[in-house]
Amino acid sequence: METGTVVRQLGVWSSGKGALQQKLARALMEVIRHGDIGPGIRLPSERALACALKISRTTVVAAYDALRELGWLESRSGSGTWVCVRSPELTAARHSAREVELAASPLLGLLDHRTDEDAIDMALGTPLPLIELPNELFTLPPDEHQSLLRDRGYYPFGIPALRRAIAAEFSKNGLSTSAEQVLVTNGAQHAFMLCAMHALQRGDTALLEDPTYFGAIDACRAIGARIATVPVGPGGVSAAAIRGRMTATAARLIYMTTTFQNPTGAVMPAGVRREIARLVAELGVTLIDDRAMADLVLEGNPPPPLAAFAGEHPVLTVGSLSKLVWPGLRVGWVRAPEPIVQRLARLKTTMDLGSPLVTQAIAVRVFDALDHVRALRREQLKPRRDLLAALLRERLPDWTFRLPHGGLFLWVELPDGDAREFAQFAVRHGVVTLPGSTLSADGAHTSFLRLPFLAEPETLRRATDRLATAWRLFTSDRRLARVRVPVLQ
Repeated sequence: METGTVVRQLGVWSSGKGALQQKLARALMEVIRHGDIGPGIRLPSERALACALKISRTTVVAAYDALRELGWLESRSGSGTWVCVRSPELTAARHSAREVELAASPLLGLLDHRTDEDAIDMALGTPLPLIELPNELFTLPPDEHQSLLRDRGYYPFGIPALRRAIAAEFSKNGLSTSAEQVLVTNGAQHAFMLCAMHALQRGDTALLEDPTYFGAIDACRAIGARIATVPVGPGGVSAAAIRGRMTATAARLIYMTTTFQNPTGAVMPAGVRREIARLVAELGVTLIDDRAMADLVLEGNPPPPLAAFAGEHPVLTVGSLSKLVWPGLRVGWVRAPEPIVQRLARLKTTMDLGSPLVTQAIAVRVFDALDHVRALRREQLKPRRDLLAALLRERLPDWTFRLPHGGLFLWVELPDGDAREFAQFAVRHGVVTLPGSTLSADGAHTSFLRLPFLAEPETLRRATDRLATAWRLFTSDRRLARVRVPVLQ
């Protein structure tokens, strides 16, 4: 198994108390127990894993030795260290190639991991609550609550009031929409999965931005699709690049985040949106415009959704309340031509019949206050974006980035070294970070980090101090590694 895959599966392994070799042994045991590394798989050499984790080879040797004694690993003469196939605690289940790919994804570990109390999470893009919002906004009046309790319907398309509210918001933003063109989902990830299943079959090609949201990568892999990529520039992807990649790959689906692209923060200009809308109509390919970040405007006025330039051609627009309001409010949607909404609803009913009614009713109340919510989130995030940018320029002046006009992240390029290795180094200095390669279907962008500006100001200061310390030691360690010791004759 490739060293980089093992490192991704280990996740935040070095946080917590105890000796490094003990923590590494426990982490390896867990990924083997969970089936992420299957029986009979060869592990990286001690030297290769030590180099990737930025620890001593002695630590890896000690961890491997401990697992051999416990029956988790075995050595084969001249061929390295392997996961034992005979341990009673290991599953003998066979993993498909798709399951192996998903096991290498950071998504589950990122959403589920728990850091030390003192560790600072600069990996997860989860906004803090808006404490200024009244509790009443998330509480249904007694008569409405009682009405819902008496309702025996599933509403696979979503409750009518919420579909109307979503449609009205689209229309206000330049994309004329009726309630019949809206399907309510359990968040944007659910919406994207439905759209991908509608457009793709196993073996088809999906064209994704590079870098992109890793949830989109995982969804396409789960379907069994091939993934082709197109580079993201300061203005997003270009129509010429899309046409060239479509010619080369015959992709059946294009996925992009045109407004505050995740992770770069790029905003696609209106003229490019118009060009791509014409291209989609010409080629007859399905395009998903993910607008999960579009409400997080910190300055300026982004163009309307790409579908506003596409007429009735197959542009599917995905959105969500999670990033703007609260991750626990699992309400998303798809806006599409009515016949496609009908097909998506049939697909949705095979999964969940309908989204929770109480959650949808709360979402209707949130839509009534959406302008106020946007203003509060802007007041929270803009100073934090500016603070993180200023701290990085002061403490880490050789790190480079463009200041985004919205979204949640700085897309930071390191001047030297591999961000995957630095992330392992940083976690031992109390900061969890997300390397850029995890946001690339091709494993590219190894010199980048995605840093959210979501934490409280004092936390951002402590995180930057720790990153600066980790970077100083990391670069010193790399310089020492490059020193060649002369061989005495």
